[in-house]
Parts: sequence; structure tokens; C-alpha cells
Amino acid sequence: MPKINDILRRNNITGTRYEKKGKCLIVDDNNARVVIKPNKTNIYQYLNYRNFDYYPHLDIDEGYEIMEYIDEVEIPSEQKMIDLINVISNLHKKTTYYKKIGEFDIKEIYEDIKSQISDVSSFYDNLMNEIENTIYWPPSYYLLARNISYIYDMLKYADRNIDKWYEDIKKSDRVRVAIIHNNLSLDHFINNKLISWDNAKIGLPIFDLYKLYQKAYNEYDWKELLDIYNTNYPLKDDEKFLFNTLIAIPLKVELTDTEIDNVYEVNRKLTFLKLTHQLLTTK
Repeated sequence: MPKINDILRRNNITGTRYEKKGKCLIVDDNNARVVIKPNKTNIYQYLNYRNFDYYPHLDIDEGYEIMEYIDEVEIPSEQKMIDLINVISNLHKKTTYYKKIGEFDIKEIYEDIKSQISDVSSFYDNLMNEIENTIYWPPSYYLLARNISYIYDMLKYADRNIDKWYEDIKKSDRVRVAIIHNNLSLDHFINNKLISWDNAKIGLPIFDLYKLYQKAYNEYDWKELLDIYNTNYPLKDDEKFLFNTLIAIPLKVELTDTEIDNVYEVNRKLTFLKLTHQLLTTK
């Protein structure tokens, strides 16, 4: 706390009330409310240089961010998601540049995705072995066993496609990269401002879309969202192909000791595959 007190004093902040939320300290001042949190990125100067200002006003002081506290305006989540897609496409557009293939580790991306596919495949192999060795199947086991071929088909699709993507991208001279937020969610988007930039880095733009899709695949019209994104920042063919490959990788089911929860969980993960398949086959 002594260091925080020094920061408050230097920035003329008179703390009248303090509230700890995770790594953030919310401080009520006589005139305003501010949030103080450790600073783990130097991205803000670059964003400002690229005329991207969809983040809270803040100052940096000895490794801490001091930013305005934003009281969120309540709007429908569907509208908020559209706004987020517009902002993230703007981020990618304003920070895009091209790197030579040899200067960007495409092989590492390929191997990471291959490893992810292999890990998910092994997970379901082991789970099916457990199911087959169980005499009395609970409903969640029946539901999973009845649909396991669908899961394996999607894994084969993803594995085949990532091999094709890697062979094709190696023939290119350059790859398009941009600043990616790398931690997208509606919780990190308040009044058209993106927060929680700790994981931001240079990367392939579609990874922001992919991670957001995993979190919100069943809540929004993703064809519409992708159309909006592509209007602002058209994805290249290889980027669309990689995005389609990534979202096809099934999610792991997380089973517990409560069977009714397990049924819901298996159904959620099967719904992910169903909605993904519809998205992939929609023209």
C-alpha cells in the first residue's frame, strides 16, 4: 500500500474509499473515481500513434495504470456485441502491416494448433474408453456416445485443414498481422472502450475472432457479426480458412459428479459443434 499511496499523492488523488477487485484497486476521490492496476503492456503509445483511442483515458506511473472509472450504460447485449465487432475490426485495420513469412513464426502457430487437435482427440479417446468400460451408462454418457462420430469428424476436418493451411501459407511471401487484444469478451468492453490489454500482442487478426467465438458461439448471429467485421476489415482467403479450421475444433466437456449438470454440459458442447457446422456451411 505505501507505493499506491505515493502514486495517489503524486497524481493529486485523495482517496476517500477503496475497493479491491482482482488486481484492480478502485479509489473514490473527492472529484472522481479511478482504477489503479499493474501495467503489463506498453501498447498504449502505439495505439495512440495509430489513431486508435477506444480505451479508457489513463496515465502510467511506476508500473501502474491510473484510469478513469467507467460507469457502463446498459444496452442490449446484441448491440454491444456489434459495437465490439466494429471496434475490434477498427483496431485490426489501423494496426495492420505485413511481415515476411521468415520473420513470423508460422510453424509455431501450426504446431500449436496440431497439438491442440491432438490433445482434444486424446481427451475424447480416453473418455470413450471410460464410457465403454462402464456397465451402467448415465444419460450424459449415452448422449456423448451417440454423437462421438460427429466429434471425430470435426477433428478430422480441422486436422486436414490445418495441414492444408500450413502448406499453402508457406508458399506466400508475407503474412498480414496486426495488434490483437487477445482477451476479448463483453466484460472487457465498456461504453465502446476496450479494457484489459495485458495480453495484447502482434498476431494474426483472426485469433481475436476465434477466441471471442469460443466464448459467445451460442448467443449471437455469427454470420451477421462476421459480415460486419468483413465490411470494415475484409479477411483474406487464408485467414478465413484458418478461422474456419480453428472453430471446428470441438470443445472438451467438463464432467462433474452431478449428472444433470453433465447432461447440460455435453449438450452445450454438442450445440457448439452444431452451430459451428451451420456457420461453416452457410453461404
